[in-house]
Amino acid sequence: MAINIQRIGHVGFLVSDFERSFKFYTEVLGCTLTHRTKRDNGSETAFLRFDEDHHNIVIATAPPGTDVSIDGQPVRLIQQIALEVENRDEFFRALAHLHERGVEPVAGPLIHGIEGGGNVGGSGSRSFYFLDPDGNRLEIFTDGMKVPNGEQFPRAEYAEAMKAFSHA
Repeated sequence: MAINIQRIGHVGFLVSDFERSFKFYTEVLGCTLTHRTKRDNGSETAFLRFDEDHHNIVIATAPPGTDVSIDGQPVRLIQQIALEVENRDEFFRALAHLHERGVEPVAGPLIHGIEGGGNVGGSGSRSFYFLDPDGNRLEIFTDGMKVPNGEQFPRAEYAEAMKAFSHA
């Protein structure tokens, strides 16, 4: 029996400059503060949300001497965090909003899958990627393909056509 996970509930980040990250997530991404705690030792934690959830993102002060903005391992431990918007119009609003605040994409805008010149296994979603102040890669996306439980992707009824049109 598998666990029936429906979505990611929240993501937590250790941040090198709490106030800088707090401003990024609230002023640039538009998160709403649910709760913020400052401890006697000066460290802070904030629970931030996009809508009705108590929190979707948690930011917390990194331990003293920890540089979270560089690759401490051969690669960063977080590859990306994907944030879904409702539709194509909201996708372009997000792109414009970030641009107005000096946040430039590191990749995209693009379409995953054969629609964007990619592979058959792509989701068909529109997306672009950018970095938060500590270098964590964030993705804004919309229109991702749904794959109902128990079905394969691509579905047999159109798998051959997808392969033919992908020129793969």
